[in-house]
Amino acid sequence: MPEPKLTLWEKARIFGIEAHGVKRSIAGITHQPDIDRRVQRVKDGARKRARGKQ
Repeated sequence: MPEPKLTLWEKARIFGIEAHGVKRSIAGITHQPDIDRRVQRVKDGARKRARGKQ
Protein backbone atom coordinates (compact mmCIF):
# COMPACT_ATOMS: atom_id res chain seq x y z
CA MET A 1 0.00 0.00 0.00
CA PRO A 2 1.47 3.39 -0.97
CA GLU A 3 2.26 5.89 1.72
CA PRO A 4 -0.52 8.43 2.30
CA LYS A 5 0.03 12.08 1.49
CA LEU A 6 0.82 13.75 4.81
CA THR A 7 -0.46 17.15 5.86
CA LEU A 8 1.90 19.78 7.17
CA TRP A 9 0.72 19.04 10.72
CA GLU A 10 1.41 15.29 10.33
CA LYS A 11 4.86 16.00 8.92
CA ALA A 12 5.59 18.27 11.89
CA ARG A 13 4.42 15.57 14.32
CA ILE A 14 6.70 12.97 12.70
CA PHE A 15 9.59 15.44 12.75
CA GLY A 16 9.04 16.06 16.47
CA ILE A 17 8.81 12.35 17.26
CA GLU A 18 12.00 11.61 15.34
CA ALA A 19 13.81 14.56 16.94
CA HIS A 20 12.91 13.08 20.32
CA GLY A 21 14.34 9.75 19.14
CA VAL A 22 17.58 11.42 18.06
CA LYS A 23 17.88 13.09 21.45
CA ARG A 24 17.41 9.73 23.16
CA SER A 25 19.94 8.03 20.87
CA ILE A 26 22.54 10.65 21.80
CA ALA A 27 21.87 9.69 25.43
CA GLY A 28 22.75 6.10 24.53
CA ILE A 29 19.29 4.57 24.16
CA THR A 30 19.50 2.61 20.93
CA HIS A 31 16.44 0.36 21.09
CA GLN A 32 13.41 2.62 20.56
CA PRO A 33 10.39 0.66 19.31
CA ASP A 34 8.07 3.27 20.84
CA ILE A 35 9.33 5.88 18.38
CA ASP A 36 8.53 3.57 15.46
CA ARG A 37 5.04 2.88 16.87
CA ARG A 38 4.32 6.60 17.30
CA VAL A 39 5.38 7.39 13.71
CA GLN A 40 3.31 4.46 12.44
CA ARG A 41 0.29 5.74 14.40
CA VAL A 42 0.56 9.14 12.64
CA LYS A 43 0.81 7.43 9.24
CA ASP A 44 -2.15 5.17 10.05
CA GLY A 45 -4.18 8.24 10.96
CA ALA A 46 -3.25 9.85 7.63
CA ARG A 47 -4.25 6.66 5.82
CA LYS A 48 -7.65 6.65 7.58
CA ARG A 49 -8.15 10.32 6.75
CA ALA A 50 -7.30 9.71 3.08
CA ARG A 51 -9.67 6.74 2.86
CA GLY A 52 -12.50 8.78 4.35
CA LYS A 53 -12.27 11.40 1.60
CA GLN A 54 -12.63 8.89 -1.26
